[in-house]
Amino acid sequence: MHALRRPLLPSPSALPARHQQVLALALGVFGLVLPFTVAGTSVLLAVLLLLGLAAAPAVWRSRPWREPAMAFGLLLLAYVLLHTLLLTGSASALRTVLMRYKELALAPVLFALYRLAPQRDWFFRGLVLGTLGYALVTWAGLLHERLGQVLLSRRIAAGFEFSVMAFLLLERARSATRRWPWLLGAAFLALTVLVAVDGRTGQVVLLLLLAHAAWTQSPRRWRLAAAVLLPVAAATVALMSGSVQKRMGETLNAFRHPPAETFTSSAIRAELIKHGLTLAKEHWLLGGGYTRYAEMHQDAVRRAYRDDPARQGLADQFWARAENPHDEYLMHLVGGGLPALLLFLAWLGAPLLREGPDGAPSPALTGLVIAFAAGCLFNSLLMDFVEGHFYMGLMAWLLARQSVPPA
Repeated sequence: MHALRRPLLPSPSALPARHQQVLALALGVFGLVLPFTVAGTSVLLAVLLLLGLAAAPAVWRSRPWREPAMAFGLLLLAYVLLHTLLLTGSASALRTVLMRYKELALAPVLFALYRLAPQRDWFFRGLVLGTLGYALVTWAGLLHERLGQVLLSRRIAAGFEFSVMAFLLLERARSATRRWPWLLGAAFLALTVLVAVDGRTGQVVLLLLLAHAAWTQSPRRWRLAAAVLLPVAAATVALMSGSVQKRMGETLNAFRHPPAETFTSSAIRAELIKHGLTLAKEHWLLGGGYTRYAEMHQDAVRRAYRDDPARQGLADQFWARAENPHDEYLMHLVGGGLPALLLFLAWLGAPLLREGPDGAPSPALTGLVIAFAAGCLFNSLLMDFVEGHFYMGLMAWLLARQSVPPA
């Protein structure tokens, strides 16, 4: 296990200067567009893949698969594809799951390119600018109704991204010569999550990251008090927001008094959890298939309410044909069985094997893993490509900075 924690050596083959410049620029633009545009992210990923092909010998010699997070990711992807092929024998089903989990294959390429680029921090600079700009647009959505409606469909991804970036800016402030710009940016993003983004996932993730930051950045004797008081203070600020109060009320009512008709997202989420757990009990060993979840879920809803005349019609609602349980852990357990869940957990925890200069896991990497692990309880973040791209880009960058010190 200790051998896995040793820093990887830099690639023995340096890229030509022109190639390095183009790669640095592509990484910077990739970070800039990553938070807010799917199309732009796809275009930049294609550009980065072409740059990776142009530098294929150097990428190969850097052996990105030796990094545990990349190795477990490739094993998970291989299992998902093999499971789908054996269960369905369908090429279209194979393409579907490959598109859903392609980030597991893209991550090693990004990791290798980050390591080969002396100016890899251009990615983070672009990401900071893109995230802050997106946050400003989010505040504008509170004043412009039409813009607000457009942003509403992105609230889960936005809340997750803003929470993670608020934490990373707070971490960057620790080593910065001038701390106040980073602290100001972190406070702005945190306030955006608590007030301007109508998303529970981001708020929960933010509170967990605040507790983690308070623990790691406080003097030892004050750690416990800081880890409790800082999230409590943030939650108090959040409760002043009418949208937060409304969503909390919806969530509590959905679980206490399940309605006969599911009109709110909270009620739908309660139903997804209920029937997802039923499917987990039935398919936990070998899984029922990654492309068959909608079929299995509708059948579970129909069986649950076949003797309840008031709720029989729920099986015909759109959420009853959901393609995932909005929980990444349930998705793998139901889709691929226990082996898939174990591989997913191994992949999730693998970044923590990378030691920092002090011999402990990097606080930034630890926080990122905490955020993703918590978000996966409420959403299929790896399957959902927006959050999946964001996490993969950041995880690969943080691991590259750990394995090869910045130039």
